[in-house]
Amino acid sequence: MSRSKQYWVTLSVPWLVRGAHAVQDAINIAVSEAGKRVSEADHPHVHRCDITVQTLSCTTCGTPMEAVLVIAEAALVGLTLECAVSVRSPEDAEQRTRREFGTEFDGTPLLPVGTVRADQSPDKE
Repeated sequence: MSRSKQYWVTLSVPWLVRGAHAVQDAINIAVSEAGKRVSEADHPHVHRCDITVQTLSCTTCGTPMEAVLVIAEAALVGLTLECAVSVRSPEDAEQRTRREFGTEFDGTPLLPVGTVRADQSPDKE
């Protein structure tokens, strides 16, 4: 029987926010709402989950900017969930993370964008 290893799974999550008057409002609401769902999820294999706002680069000048669009007090915020998961393989890591958060994020796409072994990611604790 093989032992579990720790992996970092990165998920891209689009978050719709209603009632946002400005970009920072949208970010604050999105991170708060997503954080609440992460904390409520039953995730025995996920040991840590960091939530950040995705960044995009301007196609003209390359300047980085937050992935947020606010129109008429409605916003779309691109979030990244970086989750530490203890499983046997990278495939299991992605599947387990999506399964354990799936019920709390019902109807919200959880798109895996990367998985690495924890010992290959020196910037994480």
